[in-house]
Amino acid sequence: MASNNPHSSQHALPSVLGRYFDLELVSGSGCYLTDRHGNQYLDFSSGIGVTSTGHCHPKVVQAIQSQAETLIHPCIAIGTSAPPLELSQKIETICRDAFGPSQTYQSFFAQSGSEAVEAAIKLAKYVSKRSNIVAFSGGFHGRTYGALSLTTSKEKYREGYAPFLPNIDFFPYPYMYRRPWPGTSDEACLEAGIQALTHSPLLNEEVAAVIIEPILGEGGYVPAPAPFLIALAKRCRQLGILLIADEIQSGMGRAGTWFASSHAPIQPDMITLAKGLASGMPLSACVAKKSLMDQWPPGAHGGTYGANPVTCNAANATIDVLSGCLESVQALGKFAIEMLNTQLSTSPYVGDIRGHGLMIGIELVKDKGSKTPYPELAQQLMRACLEQGLVVISCGLFDNVIRLIPPLIIDQSTLEKGLSILVEAIHDSH
Repeated sequence: MASNNPHSSQHALPSVLGRYFDLELVSGSGCYLTDRHGNQYLDFSSGIGVTSTGHCHPKVVQAIQSQAETLIHPCIAIGTSAPPLELSQKIETICRDAFGPSQTYQSFFAQSGSEAVEAAIKLAKYVSKRSNIVAFSGGFHGRTYGALSLTTSKEKYREGYAPFLPNIDFFPYPYMYRRPWPGTSDEACLEAGIQALTHSPLLNEEVAAVIIEPILGEGGYVPAPAPFLIALAKRCRQLGILLIADEIQSGMGRAGTWFASSHAPIQPDMITLAKGLASGMPLSACVAKKSLMDQWPPGAHGGTYGANPVTCNAANATIDVLSGCLESVQALGKFAIEMLNTQLSTSPYVGDIRGHGLMIGIELVKDKGSKTPYPELAQQLMRACLEQGLVVISCGLFDNVIRLIPPLIIDQSTLEKGLSILVEAIHDSH
């Protein structure tokens, strides 16, 4: 969106920073953002899945302020502090609740999702003594070099950066709407995919790890079917391959459970977390079974800002807030999908509505028969919704999916308000 504002980010910041809009925001509270003109926007983007507790949640703000008054940064190499220790214990408890008490997990803290993925790949290679990694087509794992080598959600992310890391292979993601395997029904296609996975030569005893998003994020908000994830986990166990669940966008309650992996359910060897972990503070985690972490010697990996006490304290408060929201997120997600399916059933441009919890994608097509992607409509809807005070953003391999990721603390009436604006915009586009 163009802007004549001389203080605009288009003038002050480098063009490489992608933008959906050129809003100059001055404050945020709960589910709303306010720009410099006093306009309020209902935020269904949550800072791209980050502000799960809403903007400036008082418990998170208090946690940041109190820690900043006491200790900001000692560096974990010099000495630890209470917040990262508490956070490690909270994540360990969450993992036990999600995957059972048979395994103990530890967390390596960094700043971004990309760094969490880099840590997971390094750990997998180190402990397995293997060199190969298998990722999935359409996946997004980050912009740093190793993470980018695993990323194929958009070609523009990779253009100009070759050659990428060697020994990386890609398997089709189970994107059932797009039918990556032959079959006249979803069931037949899925069975063909599971058979292809089971017999794929890409999965072998030279593979250190397989990394998968249980819900494809930037690739279009596509949940992987539970039978596929279960078959993948089984095949990895058979071959001694470590399974990494990239939950950077789907984790921390976004899908209605702490981890989207729980919907299968599967038990990953490692989990990468970031976006919803600390309510907007820069924090990520590579969470791995302790039996793996114990094989990683001191100094084999690290980072100056890892386990920062301020960001970790924000995460502690975030978990405290979200722990009371999970049932509501499940119920609200079902409400949203039912409302969208009912009110958009006659739209010729809505090809698929999918998701778990409050991670919902609406795939736009030029017609339902051909399923031709309609990215132009996605851009039109984003602008139309913004004019009506709603922030929604797009994603997808073809940039034709409207993603709905409101704060997890949202109530039903506010959720319905935002959905109604979007539904009206879609109907007005006919």
